Amino acid sequence: MIDLQRLNDHSREFAVRLFKAYPEWIRYARFDPYEDFEPEALLVEVPREVDGARHGLFITTSEWEISVGYGESFHTRFGVEGEAPGGKDGDFYADALRFIADFVEERVVVATASEDTEWLGAWLIDLREQDLGDLEVAPGEAVKVRSWRGTHDCEIRG
Repeated sequence: MIDLQRLNDHSREFAVRLFKAYPEWIRYARFDPYEDFEPEALLVEVPREVDGARHGLFITTSEWEISVGYGESFHTRFGVEGEAPGGKDGDFYADALRFIADFVEERVVVATASEDTEWLGAWLIDLREQDLGDLEVAPGEAVKVRSWRGTHDCEIRG
């Protein structure tokens, strides 16, 4: 198990909050092996519950921000340069935790678009504001929707 005391201050602060909300995820935590500049950064890779997919949810605290991603095609960042100090609500750690909760509780899903084998982009769909049945897909394109538990998984072809 990772020794949280060996994380840098930023990573430890977020790890304490994250593992208070999701204590079972500590078993997926390690020092970020991809981070040469900041070896005390946290990386948490949680397999997707529904199928144990290798590319599930990932969370990293490298570069003094928090990145949260899903699969191989989507990530978002909190505390990034140029963002108001402390995030939208004055606390980018809380912003990141709210996003994680929205995703794992399936209020938000990830959509990826492609045309043949060409990746076109990825974005979030907030199911509190948008219905998946309203997605418009251009001819020849495909949109894959993935949710944490698989409840909203679908593929829509144009």
